[in-house]
Amino acid sequence: MGMMAGMARGETRRMRGLLFAAVGALGLAIGQAEAGGEPSVDQLIERFNAGAPVQDGVLVDGWVETGPEGTELVVVLEPQGAIKLVADPGITVTPTVRPGVVWRSELPHRRVDPAIPYFTPPATLRLPFSASDGEPLELLVEYAYCVVDFQCFFGEETLTVATGGS
Repeated sequence: MGMMAGMARGETRRMRGLLFAAVGALGLAIGQAEAGGEPSVDQLIERFNAGAPVQDGVLVDGWVETGPEGTELVVVLEPQGAIKLVADPGITVTPTVRPGVVWRSELPHRRVDPAIPYFTPPATLRLPFSASDGEPLELLVEYAYCVVDFQCFFGEETLTVATGGS
């Protein structure tokens, strides 16, 4: 009987310890919330995945510069990490047609190369144009990319590019 009473006391101490730990954790959470120090979901994920590599993806950028054919819209796709840009079906750039802009190449502008599996990064496309109004250009960039040879996806991004008054 004395042995059973000792086990009951041990269980009671363990339960009391768990109760104090739970109350302490709850107090910390309430104090943090009241102080405005509640971590965001992004911060919590960052804490659990602190050593994660940079996210794979494709950076898409565009600007206007003067090239051999005059004013050109330059669109660059830069794969990040293990990503590869697929050469066929390739990349399609579709500018929004609007008054004041004359495109001097066929639209939508496509870059496809069935002779190679992937483009050498960065993939760059140049679209000659003239604009009389100085308003920004809006365009849709569509592309195919692979994480590994058998896991491929389609991506798209809408860009707004300042013409610089050209």
